[in-house]
Amino acid sequence: MEEKSEIRTIRTACPQHCGIDCCGILAHVKGDRVIKLEPADFPDERDRRICLRGLSSLDITYHPDRLKYPMKRVGARGEGKFERISWDEAYDEIVKNFEKIAKEHGWRAIGWVLGGPGAGTTKFGAYLRIASLTQSTRVSAWGYGDAGLPCGSRIIIGHHFPYIHLFGEFWQRKWPEMLIIWGANPAEAMPLQTMRKVLDAKESGTYVVVIDPRFTVTASKADQFFGVKPGTDSALALGLMNVIFNFKLYNKDFVLEHTNGAYLVRTDTEMLLRGKDVGEKKPDAYIIWHDPSNTHKALRRKNVMEACLTGTYVINGIECKPVFQLLMDLASEYTPEKTSEITGVKKKNIIRLAEKIGTTKNVKFFTYMGFTRTYHGDISLRGLISVASITGHVTTSFSSGYMPPILNWKPFLKVIPDKPSFHRLGILSLYNAVIKGKPFPIKAAWFAFINFLNQCVDSNKIIKEFYPKLDFIVQTELFMTPSAKFADILLPVCSFLEFSDFCHHPYPYVQLQQKVINPLYESKSDATIISELADKLGFGDYFKGGEEALIDLIMDHHSLDNVSREILKKGASKLKSIPDGSNYRLGFGTPSGKIELYAEQLIEYGEALPVYLPPIEAPITPGDKKYPLTFIQGHSRFRTHSSFANVKSLLDMNPEPFVEINPIDAMARRIFDDDYVTVFNDRGKTTLKARISESVGPGVVNINEGWWIDQFKEGSVNHLTHDIINPVQEKVYEPNMHMNDVAVQIKRWEDSER
Repeated sequence: MEEKSEIRTIRTACPQHCGIDCCGILAHVKGDRVIKLEPADFPDERDRRICLRGLSSLDITYHPDRLKYPMKRVGARGEGKFERISWDEAYDEIVKNFEKIAKEHGWRAIGWVLGGPGAGTTKFGAYLRIASLTQSTRVSAWGYGDAGLPCGSRIIIGHHFPYIHLFGEFWQRKWPEMLIIWGANPAEAMPLQTMRKVLDAKESGTYVVVIDPRFTVTASKADQFFGVKPGTDSALALGLMNVIFNFKLYNKDFVLEHTNGAYLVRTDTEMLLRGKDVGEKKPDAYIIWHDPSNTHKALRRKNVMEACLTGTYVINGIECKPVFQLLMDLASEYTPEKTSEITGVKKKNIIRLAEKIGTTKNVKFFTYMGFTRTYHGDISLRGLISVASITGHVTTSFSSGYMPPILNWKPFLKVIPDKPSFHRLGILSLYNAVIKGKPFPIKAAWFAFINFLNQCVDSNKIIKEFYPKLDFIVQTELFMTPSAKFADILLPVCSFLEFSDFCHHPYPYVQLQQKVINPLYESKSDATIISELADKLGFGDYFKGGEEALIDLIMDHHSLDNVSREILKKGASKLKSIPDGSNYRLGFGTPSGKIELYAEQLIEYGEALPVYLPPIEAPITPGDKKYPLTFIQGHSRFRTHSSFANVKSLLDMNPEPFVEINPIDAMARRIFDDDYVTVFNDRGKTTLKARISESVGPGVVNINEGWWIDQFKEGSVNHLTHDIINPVQEKVYEPNMHMNDVAVQIKRWEDSER
């Protein structure tokens, strides 16, 4: 009894999974040591859960290889040779180098390279705040595979994410008749917040379809699986629309009310017809062809439902077509036969899926970042949303549920309102900024919660061209990762059990990631490190109160006025509810305020419509090629990107990387299970074991991402990838890394060595 009374419990939250799952954690503490983790309660008991990674978090906190104190490099970059220094010595060295670089090149030459902070907010916000105060450069990590989807979403619906429009009331456990999971594998990437609901929906009668280049764990639970060639999703979308148009299965009223389908487009300039073109009083008014009066009219709320969606019209000598007609014309080129040839999906399956989408009353689409990690991934998303839009399967309002939280980012994004804030640079654009000094030079980089060398594209380029051009590198880390070995100053950070943060996940909850134990060794939280550095730079007043003050600041919004840090210490809180029967409308942030099936700003690129453009590198057509295989990177249930890759309990179940190869491709190369093989192209190579599997189609190989470089026999996944920039993505938001648009060859290791 006495021993039991010494154990206390503290509720916290696991910030892993990039914030998607964010499980509540109940930590059992004896003395100053956490002895057990278990799932914490939620207001709805169905949300109580924990995954393998969450359960193994103690193996991170108490890992023998944790960095224990600040260190300064004494060997060559990459050797991993460091000497111990004090925190004051580390800060003094950082300030000295930053001020020297700022004097020579300006503060914008100092880049804060911030990875995905998971569900955490204020540890990320602390860096934004110091970047704003110093007017240095925030390097955004959206382009680390996650910018393609926001680019497409911003174009077609005007929001950073499309999820609320595509998933609808799915998060409220209101199950659709059909769920299409397109290019995502929630069973491994989002097993609890999403996949649990998928299985619950299926058990309740939802018909589940999975579209993916791999037969994934998610696909194994589906009613129907469509194996699509990587990077051909927009062709599949056009093929589905071809059938929907031919069978007249589109939702005319939805298209008229919620899209720009009726807006007229000039066939000579491809620009939308405007009032100034036809003598209307409002020069920028959109023009429609009004069916009852058989003439053109400026768009009004009262006449939009009477507009024509099809046809060709001549107005004042200008030939025009409605957007919808142009989309029909484009889709007419993608017959089921042609679409099947491009995508690898059988003709009959394309027709059946299109008919089912068009005739089913309630269809929801689930997707995430994976299928937009190709060169034209932004168009893939636009194609998906176009299919959903023409059939009316886009959510435009809610009558129940919970209001999404709005965080108070303003004092982080711009600390002093009347002064300039930080400069911004996408992570893929960082390569040229460091190597070529364009669009402006970056001479120092601070890497936080990112294993840059391991996870970002073209590892050889990073080692040979990128790192040598940086005058100064700081890394905050838990371990001596492949990236940490290249730092000049290496700072030890806490595990999530050792500091506090605010988590606005999982919907419909907010949680407190509450500090469970004091920081081990000499480690500090990112927020504490930045607060102490700010004091050295003369900005200490902006960080008074530490982690708790930053949490209170980011929660300072009326959408969260029903919760506080003290309330969240006791448990997760539900967001404000939407009164039943109300009509909470969801707007679109596009220039027209509608779903834009036609994006006028992309005319110069030939992408105003969701056209199909072949992958930039992936060899999807048969024939003799130097590199005939498409290389893609899946996610693993045993890691969150490269986190947990060094945890023994997980390595016992998943001990080493392997490349999945189809039996047809393996047989042609005399490759058998567990053979060492070399996957290679002009940029680099990696050597690892082969696993023969029909989960990948012929012409495709997969290596799950996240393995550390030193866990391969040689090379790594990103020794194979490229840093090609898509100019459309650069214009719309920021360019994406295209990890799933890569061409390779594969040989037995012995053959490769010879």
